[in-house]
Amino acid sequence: MTVYNTLRLEIDDGLARVTLTEPARGNPIDGPFCADMRALAVELSHRQDVRAVLLTAEGRFFSVGGDIRSFVKDRAALPGIVKDWTSDLHPAIARLQRMNAPVVCAVHGDVAGGSVSLAAFSDVLFAAEGVKFNAAFSMIGFCADSGTTLSLSARMGPARAKRFLLLSETLTASEAQAAGLVDFVTAPDTLMAEAEACARRLASGPTLAYGAIRRTILSARTNGMETQLEDEAQALARLAATDDAWEGLTAFASRRKPAFLGR
Repeated sequence: MTVYNTLRLEIDDGLARVTLTEPARGNPIDGPFCADMRALAVELSHRQDVRAVLLTAEGRFFSVGGDIRSFVKDRAALPGIVKDWTSDLHPAIARLQRMNAPVVCAVHGDVAGGSVSLAAFSDVLFAAEGVKFNAAFSMIGFCADSGTTLSLSARMGPARAKRFLLLSETLTASEAQAAGLVDFVTAPDTLMAEAEACARRLASGPTLAYGAIRRTILSARTNGMETQLEDEAQALARLAATDDAWEGLTAFASRRKPAFLGR
């Protein structure tokens, strides 16, 4: 187990549990959190024993988003604070998006601002009934950071994401699901079990293939058609040489369940 200042990492049988651990403060995004995310991204992305990630939080809220109290301490310092925090957080998000291990997120309580984006960047997003997703940015005169323009546009489509942000909307879990922001809405008492079952299924799957899927989906946003098609071909050719690909092929041919090892 690795205990950071604002979060905790526990790894069990390929599953990395990441828990936000500042419940008394609403698990805010602030300087220590951004630094922890940078360190976490380094650890998760290089560990061979991490085959899936489950992101959760302690307390009443999943996360209240940016720490407003830090913002109002010194007006002159605010632009520098934004650049300082994002210099840790944004590279961390990019690195997590490119690692092999897929991410499952379980949102048990209300979430706002940049933390909506952190949840939206997950590959599978679960939310408990009654949870609210608050855009938050424009209501305080801010535009979006934390990759929000990417994560929300990818899930909701650009027009719906823009409306969510411009009107500073608050969506219930069911409304968020209808908008494409959330994948599964569950009863509060089954949220963690359902999210963990999904994460464990991914943790026992073909990890290298998952990584290639995540990265080629990501590059499809910016590549031209010919470049993207070649990226797909190159990624598949690399995977064809892996143990998991051979296991998947031979298991299918012999009509048995494959036993993937993540290599």
